[in-house]
Amino acid sequence: MRFSKVKAFAFAMFAGMLCLYFAGCSMSLTKYELQEYPKTIPFFEPITITYAGETVYLDTNLQRAYTRVIDSASYPMESCRGVAHIDASVKQDEEPSAWTIGAAFIPFWPILPISETWIYKMNVRIFCNGSLTFKAELEESEHVEAFWYGKLRADLVNDASQEMHRKLLERIRYETQLGRRTDLNSAQDF
Repeated sequence: MRFSKVKAFAFAMFAGMLCLYFAGCSMSLTKYELQEYPKTIPFFEPITITYAGETVYLDTNLQRAYTRVIDSASYPMESCRGVAHIDASVKQDEEPSAWTIGAAFIPFWPILPISETWIYKMNVRIFCNGSLTFKAELEESEHVEAFWYGKLRADLVNDASQEMHRKLLERIRYETQLGRRTDLNSAQDF
């Protein structure tokens, strides 16, 4: 009798640890942990991201990051507001390998290699005094190659997501600067 209680306890501990391991492996396409941004009045309406038919709002810190990149001299917050949305998609780069056969027989098969490209398509519009003054469609992508299930794969996807957000931030910063100089090198050629 005592042996079965020990077995039951060990199984419960193993199941609990397994659940914790897989619970810690979730992807988060809405966070930006590369830098902390101070509280500001948001320039954009809450930015949404859609992936696999599910739409969620970006994390508060990421919303602040998108607000910070807007040139306030060109688009003053008193008269301008922005609307943005991101569509996330995944394109498989390779056919599934023979390693995936193990998943059919062993439920927690750890080896399922993937080679995929994550794509973010962002639609940005800025309205000033009720009129559309800026519109852009931006696209960024990152390649992800993972070999193991779990935290490693989720971390790679999360890192790719943060990198795509960083690139989108830089592109919005560049595109919304109305007073930028076009090409300084061409003036030196004459």
